[in-house]
Amino acid sequence: MDQSTIDKPDHGEPYVRLDFLDALRGFAAFYVILYHLALIPKPNLDIPEWLRFYTANGGTGVTLFFVLSAFALSYSLDARRGEPNATLHFYVRRFFRIAPLFYAMLVFYFFRDIAVYDKVHGTDEILINASMLFNLWPDHMLGYVWASWTIGVEMLFYLVFPLIHRHVRGLVQGITLFFVFVLLAQAWGFFIGHYGVLLGYLSADQVATVKHHGLLSNLPNFMLGILAYRVYFDHLVRLDPKTQKQVGAALIAAFVFLYTALLSGRLNGMLWGGLVWQGVCYSLLVLGLGLRPLSLLVNRQTVRLGKVSYSLYLLHPTMVFALAPVYYWLYQVLPNKTLAYGSSFIITASAVTALSLLTYRMVERRGIAWGEAVIGRWIRGRDRSGRSMITDA
Repeated sequence: MDQSTIDKPDHGEPYVRLDFLDALRGFAAFYVILYHLALIPKPNLDIPEWLRFYTANGGTGVTLFFVLSAFALSYSLDARRGEPNATLHFYVRRFFRIAPLFYAMLVFYFFRDIAVYDKVHGTDEILINASMLFNLWPDHMLGYVWASWTIGVEMLFYLVFPLIHRHVRGLVQGITLFFVFVLLAQAWGFFIGHYGVLLGYLSADQVATVKHHGLLSNLPNFMLGILAYRVYFDHLVRLDPKTQKQVGAALIAAFVFLYTALLSGRLNGMLWGGLVWQGVCYSLLVLGLGLRPLSLLVNRQTVRLGKVSYSLYLLHPTMVFALAPVYYWLYQVLPNKTLAYGSSFIITASAVTALSLLTYRMVERRGIAWGEAVIGRWIRGRDRSGRSMITDA
């Protein structure tokens, strides 16, 4: 199916996966892996000069995840618009989509940290992490599962998303809320920077972490994903196929231009911070590939990788940590940094992909099935009683 010609999901229509979203999830995961490959090993790996510009900004792949998440959630809720208890079902699906693999990693890291660092995570820390609301605690915002801070942000966004989705049904409302979120993020950054330590809310070394990793700092990028969804389905997919391809190519070109300007520092100080510019850039890429899914980027292999991107993201830090001795050996035996870094990346990507395909099948898909089973039991209970047993929140 040509994903660029899909109409906006309507009442009663089946949910159809959008290949360009899955492909971009895969690229986001590997961009973060490229970034962490240099940073996790101690001492850090030496990045080839020509690649340094892009590798150093691989952390922006997380912003792409946030934009894609909001776009996909908007699409999913609209596709299930007529479902009874839709909001409660949304929370059930999100929990069972995220929790099983995350809880497995909580257990793994608990024992790994004892074995490797002689560190025992206390009961309070475990419970805070298990709640998946650890973004609310400055001391625990990063989570003890490496790279899991994004889960803390996502889970808080999930709590407010149904309300946003219900009341933001057009571009004017969405743009207005986007600017509200930008102002809120700036106010949060100002408060944290000037009063966080003074009021005893933070220690000095927590300021940068809380400013960058808090939900409020990232809300504008989630809103950009919702706006991209509205623009795509309300306007762009209604264009004729030829115009769609032309507009898609223009949007991809705009992404390349703006992203290069962002990485080179030319957008610093313009309108809003660099974090929001990341979201603007990636929204252009999402829309561009949605209209013109270039086969080099959107194909069967990239789509498959995108489906296991959650596992790729959560598993890769440990894989990089474990393979560090291999990287150092490669740097000794290979003639230049490009070959050494490239070989390190290929080995890491291959190993973590193989493991992710396994955890996706054994953990993630089972979690999704459990969520649907829970919802199915509620629906069957409602059918037997003739009314809903659980009211929509």
